[in-house]
Amino acid sequence: MSEAHRNYFNNLAPEWHNKMEDDPVFKDFLTQFGVSKGDCVLDVGAGTGRMTRHIFNLTGKDGLVVAEDIADQMLSEGKRILPNTHICWVCDNVIQLAFKNETFDKVLCFSAFPHFKDPFNALSEMKRVLKSKGKLLILHTSSSDNLNTFHSQLETPVCHDRLSRAEHIESMINQIGLRPLKTLENENLYWVEAVK
Repeated sequence: MSEAHRNYFNNLAPEWHNKMEDDPVFKDFLTQFGVSKGDCVLDVGAGTGRMTRHIFNLTGKDGLVVAEDIADQMLSEGKRILPNTHICWVCDNVIQLAFKNETFDKVLCFSAFPHFKDPFNALSEMKRVLKSKGKLLILHTSSSDNLNTFHSQLETPVCHDRLSRAEHIESMINQIGLRPLKTLENENLYWVEAVK
């Protein structure tokens, strides 16, 4: 993400949690992805933690959840909403993550991927921090066409952010050396899952 993106999302932070509805299906998605007790999970582009809370409910106190985002105000708001010592809030850039190699059992990127300026390097970094046999999931609750239409109606810089078709992300995942497990795209779900 760019500095313009950081500023855009920081400005939205105080109202973001109220605008973004929670959905019970989020927990189902995480269960399908295999998040379980004791896992160490990185939530990339976590914002105010819409998915973070559900991850923690599955990993429990034996696990660790790291909520990562470039927008520090989003993270501050998330920490205020979810004051939990087992959730770490880390302001970081996905194309140069400040974590050691092979740190996480799972990496989730929910509703953030179109905002990454360099998607190939973002995927490469997510792969780097995954443990051997760890899993990655790029997830949206909309098709790329619908999401791109929605973004085009927003303000700069987000109006230029585009999500590639799921098959294209799967191709990039192959290029960086992950093994695709499930690729699905329809009106209500965009799911690209891979294993290291």
